[in-house]
Amino acid sequence: MSIIYLIRHAQASFGQPDYDQLSDIGHLQAAALSDHLEQRGISFNAIYSGTQRRHEQTLAAFRNHESAAGRQCPPVTATGAFNEYDSEAILKTLIPQMIEKNPDFEVEVNGMIRDKRSFQKVYEQVMLKWILSDHSINGLETWRTYRERVISGLQMVMDQQGAGKNVAVFTSGGAISVCVQKALHLSDELALNLTWQIMNASITRLKYSGSRVVLFGFNDAAHLEVKKNNRMITYR
Repeated sequence: MSIIYLIRHAQASFGQPDYDQLSDIGHLQAAALSDHLEQRGISFNAIYSGTQRRHEQTLAAFRNHESAAGRQCPPVTATGAFNEYDSEAILKTLIPQMIEKNPDFEVEVNGMIRDKRSFQKVYEQVMLKWILSDHSINGLETWRTYRERVISGLQMVMDQQGAGKNVAVFTSGGAISVCVQKALHLSDELALNLTWQIMNASITRLKYSGSRVVLFGFNDAAHLEVKKNNRMITYR
């Protein structure tokens, strides 16, 4: 069997004009992840990555770590299959429609900029509407299309790498939840709920043989927890 290490990017710059880059904490998380992989003696036969900057920067920390230790990384296959859905576009498209149907929802929306808890409450409602929509709204990528995109990427990895390999995939929480959904045959709603639990710079492992995929480990962030610093445990 082969093992796929699904690595969620380290913390991005939530609340900043440019979200798609690692925060100061994110860079610390990426370094801790790289140290952890070295200490466990984990090496990869192949590496895949989404093309968003937060994926690339998390991967760069690992590659720099390996280079400093005199080890050579395998070539990286960058693919949009493992990119995250466009949450900003989803919010901008669906919130006005939800307010139109329920004017009281505007009160919650107005409060979402004040604190992370209010934001998450609104965000979860909007994302649930998105995954339950079975058609594109104003050209928005649907959940079904997104899910199929990620699964096609997972299948590509399996087809290209075959048996007896350790493979790393640097990606996002949504893509990881879709891969876990496939392994556990979860509903779309349960897959979405998983996304909120996936920590930055965490590791989820899948085993595969042929076309069979099983979950081997979920949301491992022990390398961050041992730092005994709550700031290192983040979800966005």
